[in-house]
Amino acid sequence: MAAYDLEEQEQLSAMKAWWEKYGNAITTGAIVIAVALMAWIGWSTYQRKQNDKATAMYAEVFLAAQAGDTAKLQQTANQLTTDYPSHLQASLGALLAAKVDIDKKDTKSARVKLAWVIEHSKEVLIKDLARLRLATLLLDDKAYDEALKQLEGGVTQELAPRFAELRGDVLVEQGKIDKAKEAYKQALEKIPSTQEGTGLKNIVQSKLDELGGS
Repeated sequence: MAAYDLEEQEQLSAMKAWWEKYGNAITTGAIVIAVALMAWIGWSTYQRKQNDKATAMYAEVFLAAQAGDTAKLQQTANQLTTDYPSHLQASLGALLAAKVDIDKKDTKSARVKLAWVIEHSKEVLIKDLARLRLATLLLDDKAYDEALKQLEGGVTQELAPRFAELRGDVLVEQGKIDKAKEAYKQALEKIPSTQEGTGLKNIVQSKLDELGGS
């Protein structure tokens, strides 16, 4: 028993010595971890609250669009992009406001909103959708080089056929028929084999046929 007590005493002494040497660092580390954890929890709570506010504001934009209240829609959409620029809801609100602008033939305002989405959206698909819509407006305004610039670079798989098709449309307007044919062929290759894809494929194929096919 005495031997056991002695061994226990030695272990306890060793533990005390170890704690005296490293205890402060461990305690400090634990405090740092605790503070970081509390900060993370607080930030997460803040983020959730911000997201809820952005969602509520986007709902106002959507309802204003449904009601045809253009003034309310534009005001709320502007506030949404100002107060919550990094949130998905802001990009969606700007896209919706741009659509209303287009319906009203106010393409200048629509172009500004779409450019905002392209610059600020963190969602690649949303950014690419804004690029596609902006390129369409630029094509209508006969700003062909600017339209092609929006269609350059990588694009999400979902919108790749549309990008290629629109590139072909722009090239046709520029009189670059051979390049337009290539763009339409690329679009046909990228169109998925779905019911919706079949409809798009028929449209693109007809455009290609009008140019004399391959």
